[in-house]
Amino acid sequence: MSRRTDQIASLVAQELGAMILRLELPTLVTISKVEVTPDLKSAKVGITVLENNKEAVVLSELKGQIYQMQGNLIRKLKMKVVPRITFFIDKAEEYASHINELLKEASEDDEQY
Repeated sequence: MSRRTDQIASLVAQELGAMILRLELPTLVTISKVEVTPDLKSAKVGITVLENNKEAVVLSELKGQIYQMQGNLIRKLKMKVVPRITFFIDKAEEYASHINELLKEASEDDEQY
């Protein structure tokens, strides 16, 4: 990404984080990453949910609030083009944890021989 898209991604993450804090969600939700397209027309917002069994509920709640959030973003960010946001569940942290577990098990197996 370019410096400009990184700056926009940071701004979007900051503003959406504040908006998500005000929502009454059933579990803790964090923004893990924001990917902005080079033309600044769209942004994919990756979220992580503390409780895996509540991911669908949280995602549907956020999608239900997306128009209000988009409107708030348009008002907050004084830009010609404000990216359209979409949410997705980011599994990168879970995947990295799984890989670390596998590496730990492999290391323990090597110590036994």
